[in-house]
Amino acid sequence: MKRNKFLLQITFLILLLSTAACKKYGYEVEDGYTDGSKTPNTSSSIDTNMSVVDRTMYAKARIFPGLVDNSEPRVKDQKFTLDLNFSAQNASNLRIQVAPEPQFSTGYYAAPGELIKIIVPDGINGLSMQIGGHTDNLTGKVPLLRDPIIYSVKQLYPGVNYVRNLYGGTIYIRAAFAFPKPVEFTISGAVVSPDFVLGVTQDAAWVAQVKASNVPWLEMRAKRVVFLIPRDFVIRKFTSSEPLTNPTAVMTEWNNKFDLDYNAWMGLSDNAPDVKDRSPQGPWRGVLDIQLTAGYGHSGFPFVGQMDDEWFNSFTSLKQLLTGTNWGTYHEFGHNCQQPLVWSWSTLGETTNNLFSFKVAKRNGVAFNILHGVNHDYVTAALAFAASTPAAGVTKNFDTDPLFVDVNEGPFRKINPFIQLFEKYGYDMMTYFYTSARHASRLSFNDIDKHDFTYERASEYAQTDLAAFFEAWGILISTQSQAKISAKYPPLKVKLWTYNIFTKAGGTAAIVPTMTASSEETNGEGAVNGRAATLLDGNTATYWHSAWQTAPIGAFPYTLTYNLGYSQTLRGLYFTPRASAGQRPKNVDILSSADNVTFTAVASTQIPNAATQYNFIFPAPVKAKYYRIVIKDSWNTGTNASLSEVGAIQ
Repeated sequence: MKRNKFLLQITFLILLLSTAACKKYGYEVEDGYTDGSKTPNTSSSIDTNMSVVDRTMYAKARIFPGLVDNSEPRVKDQKFTLDLNFSAQNASNLRIQVAPEPQFSTGYYAAPGELIKIIVPDGINGLSMQIGGHTDNLTGKVPLLRDPIIYSVKQLYPGVNYVRNLYGGTIYIRAAFAFPKPVEFTISGAVVSPDFVLGVTQDAAWVAQVKASNVPWLEMRAKRVVFLIPRDFVIRKFTSSEPLTNPTAVMTEWNNKFDLDYNAWMGLSDNAPDVKDRSPQGPWRGVLDIQLTAGYGHSGFPFVGQMDDEWFNSFTSLKQLLTGTNWGTYHEFGHNCQQPLVWSWSTLGETTNNLFSFKVAKRNGVAFNILHGVNHDYVTAALAFAASTPAAGVTKNFDTDPLFVDVNEGPFRKINPFIQLFEKYGYDMMTYFYTSARHASRLSFNDIDKHDFTYERASEYAQTDLAAFFEAWGILISTQSQAKISAKYPPLKVKLWTYNIFTKAGGTAAIVPTMTASSEETNGEGAVNGRAATLLDGNTATYWHSAWQTAPIGAFPYTLTYNLGYSQTLRGLYFTPRASAGQRPKNVDILSSADNVTFTAVASTQIPNAATQYNFIFPAPVKAKYYRIVIKDSWNTGTNASLSEVGAIQ
C-alpha cells in the first residue's frame, strides 16, 4: 500500500508540474515586445495561467489609461472576424508625409496586467497584436504625467498565443500583408469595448452600451477615420448642451470630410486605375492622450490631441464639423497630407496643412471669418504686402520677409495666395497640384524647384501665365520656368493678388503696363499726343514726343522706361516710328532691371528710318520687369525725338 501510495503521489506531482510548466499553446515564442522598438522583453517568461493577474503597474495604470472593473465580463473563446484584404498605400506612393497603416480594430480591450489568449487560424502569418492605442513615447519628458511607453506589440503565430500588457489598452491586429479572405480569430480574457461602428451600431444602443460599460476607452469608427476617446468624456457629453447621442451623424460627416475634403481633393479614389491615385485603404486614426511628445497636438499615425474638452469636441461635435471651427483636427490631419518633397516648400510647414480647413468651409458654405486667424490681421497685412512696391534695390521675398516669418501670424498670412488662386480658378487646382506631384518624374530638391512646380501647375490649370501673381507675392521663380510658361499661355490680366479672401472683394483691377519718359510734351499736341503713355495704346496715329515747346525742353539722350507690371522673359522689343519723317529715333541702347534701380545692358540697335514696325530680337532672352530705352540721336539734325508705338516680343 505504501509503495502504491508513493507511486500515486509521484504521479500526482508529475501531473501538477505538467499542468504548471508545460505550455501547450501552439507556438513557443518570447513574451512579446515592451514597446515599438521590437526589443524582446527578457525579464519575464510566458505565463499561460489566465487567472494570474500581474498588478505591478496598477498604480500607474490607474492614472492612465485607467483600470477595468472586476465586474466587467471577460470574454471566453469569443470569435470575431476581420477583413484583412487591404491595399497597401504608403506615404511614398502618395508623396505625402504620413499614410494610414494596416492596423485593425478588434472591438476588445485588455485590462491592465491580465492575460489575453488569442487563437490564430492555421496558415495565417505576418500578424501581430498591439495592446494600447497611445503610442507616443514620452521618454525624456519632464515632468511625466504617465509612463513613457504604455503600449506593446507582439508577433502572432498560427495557433494559441498569449499577450499581456501591464497598462492594458485597446486591442488591435496589425498585418504585414493582405489576406484575400476574412480571418476568424478566437479571443479570451479581454473585455468588450463599447465602440461605435458606423453602419453597424445604432445610436440608442450605443448610448446604453457606453453607460453600462466600465471600459476606460472606446473607439468611434467609420471607414475613413477612427477616434480613440475616453469613456468618461463621452458620459459627461451625454448631458451637455450638445449631447453626443448622434454618433451616426458625427461619423457620417467625418466620412464625408475624408471622402470629399481630403481624399477627393487630393485626387484619390478607391478604384483608381493607377495605384498612385488610390485612396488609403485603412482609416486614419486620432487619439487623445494625457501628455504628448510635442505641442498641444501633433500629426502622425495616429494623430494625437491633448485630452481636454477642446480636442474631444473637435473629434465629436457635429456643429464644429459642419462649420469648420475644429481647426486643430483638420490642421493635424492636414500635416499628414502635405507633399513637402514636391511642392509644399520649407516655409509652408504650418500653412499648406491649413488649406483643408478652407476646403471644408467652402463645401459647407461657411464664411471664412469663423476660421482660425481670419479675424487677426493676416488678411489685410498680407494684401498690403502683395500690393506694395519694394524699396529701391530690394526684392520681395515671400519666404524671408518678417511679415511671413512671424511665428504666430506668418503661417496664416501665407495662406492668402493659395486661397486667392482657388477662389479665382476653382478649388480643384489643389487636386491638380496633388495629382501632378504624385506622378512627377522626380522630386524637388530645393525651394526654387518647388516654387517653379507650383507656378507651372497653377498656370497650367488656369491656362494663364501667373508670373505676375507670383511676383506680387514675392514667390521667386526661375527664368527658365517663366520662359516655358509664357510661351504657352497668355499673361494674367487682373491684379488677383488684391482679392480679399475674407470680404471676397477686389482682385479685378487690370494689370496695365506703363511707359514713362525723361522728357515729354504736355502742351500744344492735343489731349493725348506728346505723352509717353501713347506708346502703349496700340494706335499708330498717336505718338510720344519729347518736350519741344514746354519747359524744360529736352535734349539727347532721351530715356523711356517701360514697366511691364511684372517680370517677364522677352525675346525682344518692337518700335513703330511716327508717320511724320521728323524726329524719328536712330540709335538706341536697351537695358533691363528687376527693380528700376540697377540696370543691365541688353543690346544696342538702330531703328530704321521708316514708319513701319521694327522688331528687334535680343541676342538672348531677358527676364526683367523694367526695360529702359535710351534714345541717343535721331535721323535728322534736330534735338527732339518721337515714336508711335513700343511693345514686348515674347
